[in-house]
Amino acid sequence: MPNGERVLRFRPWITEDDAKVVVDALMSGNLVSPYGKYGKLLEGELAKYLNVKYALAVSSGTTALHLALKAIGVGPGDEVIVPAFTFLATASSVLHSNAVPVFADISLETLGLDPASVEGKITDRTKAIIVVHLAGMPAEMDGLIKVAREHNLYLIEDTAQALGAIYRGVKVGALGDLGTFSFYPTKTITSSEGGAVSTNSDELASRVRLLRSHGETGKYYYEELGYNYRMGELQAALGYSQLLRIEEIIRRKEAFARVLTEELSSLDNDLLILPKPKPYVRHAWHIYQILLTDRVGKPRDRVAEELRARGLEAVTVAYPIPLYETPLFTKMIGHGKGCPWSCPFYGRKIEYKPLPNTEEATRRVLGILVSPHFTEDDASYAAKIIKETLTKQ
Repeated sequence: MPNGERVLRFRPWITEDDAKVVVDALMSGNLVSPYGKYGKLLEGELAKYLNVKYALAVSSGTTALHLALKAIGVGPGDEVIVPAFTFLATASSVLHSNAVPVFADISLETLGLDPASVEGKITDRTKAIIVVHLAGMPAEMDGLIKVAREHNLYLIEDTAQALGAIYRGVKVGALGDLGTFSFYPTKTITSSEGGAVSTNSDELASRVRLLRSHGETGKYYYEELGYNYRMGELQAALGYSQLLRIEEIIRRKEAFARVLTEELSSLDNDLLILPKPKPYVRHAWHIYQILLTDRVGKPRDRVAEELRARGLEAVTVAYPIPLYETPLFTKMIGHGKGCPWSCPFYGRKIEYKPLPNTEEATRRVLGILVSPHFTEDDASYAAKIIKETLTKQ
């Protein structure tokens, strides 16, 4: 324990009830979802929770994104507008569909896509928009829905970090044509590995169902090229058990975030900028994401190191670099900082322009991965060492 102080690190909330249902699934002998008992229960309960017609369990949040894109027919020659301030899978799923991710800028208020920037990226090749509800904060969906409708584009919600978040009375994942979820151990609920796709469309649900299991329509009868993206029954059992107490998990995170906000408010707009959910949204608090100001007087990465050294191991920097500056994209698409040029990709050239809000966020962002184990007292302690670290030169 650093300097005799407490350690705050993220842990998923696993209970005896979780263990019992996993053992029950194991002993059933049917270990393949969605055909087993718990695969069906998870899909039914998740659809009910989201208030959508369909929730389809899959092997991860990444495969959920890939299936969503394939379900709407994204392929070679298509463009999909995505943020660059996000986890890789948002954009790599487009690459895996042999399509082109086109990066748009974000709003510094929500850290989600800026509708005006999205509209400026639309071409006659654009097929879809993927909006990310980053850190559990819903993106500003009114503008994005309007842009998608006006240009006849599919709207996919990457809700990996935001299960349980609400926008104007509607759960995220139920606002677009398709929603995608991750049940990785750090997410709102976990199935260890796993994810889901949500939709109200009969046609899109049928496509996802077909493609997640080898494109098979009958025993050894394959209608088209699909994937092995099924979720295992043990994962479904854990995910189902966790989903039954999702509101309690979110309440615990909300209590931590509320106290942290109260105790850091004296520094707001001076040394840091706190997350400020609008009255019509509910934040799921996957990460308590703040932006440091230039008045801190030391680099963000040094601040993160100092906080971890004092026991705040849940500190995370998500994300420290725009996707278009990572080697994957500089090699594949030719995007790169300070490059006012175009480069070939899938037989044509794509113009790159810097995204100022994205680059601002990557330079300033500092977050706390919020564990359901954290208490209000933990929030006070976290606030104390953040204040001391930011004010000590």
